[in-house]
Amino acid sequence: MTESRSPPPLASNETMTPRRSVPRSVLRIVAFAVILRVVYAVGMWVVTGESSFYGQDSGTYIEPARELLSHGVFARHGQVELQRTPGYSVFLIPALVSRHFTLIVIALHVMLSGLAVLGTFVLARRVFDDERIAVVAAALYSVEPLSLAFTAMVTTETLFTTIVVWALVLIVTYVHRERLVDLLAGSAMLAIGAYVRPAGYYLPVGIALLLAVVAVVHRAWRRMPQLALAVVVVAAIVLPWRLRNRAHGYDGFSAASSAIMYFANAAAVNAALSGVPFADMQAQMGNLDDERYLRLHPDQRTWGQGERLSYQGREGSAIVRRHAGVYARIHMAGLARVVLDPGAIELLRPFGLYPKTGGLLNRLVTNGLVDAVGYLVRTNPLATLGLFLVGAMLMALYGLGLCAVVTQRRFLDPSVQILVASIAYFALIAGGPIGYGRFRHPAMPLVCVLAAAGVYVVGGLVRRFRARRVARG
Repeated sequence: MTESRSPPPLASNETMTPRRSVPRSVLRIVAFAVILRVVYAVGMWVVTGESSFYGQDSGTYIEPARELLSHGVFARHGQVELQRTPGYSVFLIPALVSRHFTLIVIALHVMLSGLAVLGTFVLARRVFDDERIAVVAAALYSVEPLSLAFTAMVTTETLFTTIVVWALVLIVTYVHRERLVDLLAGSAMLAIGAYVRPAGYYLPVGIALLLAVVAVVHRAWRRMPQLALAVVVVAAIVLPWRLRNRAHGYDGFSAASSAIMYFANAAAVNAALSGVPFADMQAQMGNLDDERYLRLHPDQRTWGQGERLSYQGREGSAIVRRHAGVYARIHMAGLARVVLDPGAIELLRPFGLYPKTGGLLNRLVTNGLVDAVGYLVRTNPLATLGLFLVGAMLMALYGLGLCAVVTQRRFLDPSVQILVASIAYFALIAGGPIGYGRFRHPAMPLVCVLAAAGVYVVGGLVRRFRARRVARG
């Protein structure tokens, strides 16, 4: 194998030296991140009031939390809740028992976001064994726009992302030190994270499969039973919720996937085939309108909630499969939005600088990028400027991250492969008609880790270029 300065695949226990304590510079970065998020949240409160902390999804977590607190049942609207998982609702319970719900939740989010910044530092140090890169990674994530915006929202992003970062710290530690406890703890954390946001459901198994392939390539057979045990641990954690849902008529971890398959993915296919706007097709199919849906499917009036959601998953999947080519284009367009949407609107909207129902996503889905950008330029120049500036920052992060992966043969390092695979996972799973920048949130600490390494790659190239110019006189 060609010699590389990056940590070799399947590193031995001696590859990484014992970790030093967190330097003061990182503690200052974490403090800066916390202060920045506090200032942002206070600004929202002052400008637009407490309602700015709540989005369309907030109530779908708060009501089940209240039901858990009052009756010990995870339910909403008088029915057992099948679409949401209980992780974030449980997280909200301490705030519910206080008299300052919003304040407590946002304060917890700010602390978690600071912990995610610290986790980004630790993760970068574990991956690259370079404290300078790790400090830059923490600095980059401290100002990352999506992290800033969603810290001040009553939704799952901040908690889920913090869990993902620290879980990957443990798994990368396993890669370098081969301690089984790190692998099991990291896999368990990812499985617990799926209870917060079901989008993470397949990630721990995917990482285990990736590490199994690496182990086979390098004939590290001792790792195969360890990886199998990690999958067993993940299954043991998620299985109880699947069994609970099955008892209520739905065979799956979260029925949100079925609703999305029918009212988003299949609706987008039907809209494309019929030539009608996406939102109009959703309404025609009964999205968010149970009575209209039941008029279209009168036989389902006697069905339970689980049976209806199971039908929606099956029927939506059937529509997508029948028109796989059409859906593939829709999914790739959504994937592009997830990857390229800068997130500036999320920063502006809480301050009343962009309407809550701006219609940009529907324009993107229905009319394409050119029409959506033209609409934004005409109606909101401030949002346009924000998109340009934040978009430039995002492109810089991607470019730097790519530089880090392709230089010094870092793509051979399983730690880097885990980061790249995790980023790709979150982007791919979020593609489709409702995909946009928000769903990139848990991948951004990992992007910042790679980009930080890219900073030193570019810095080295610049120094080399200057040295040549000096040598030439």
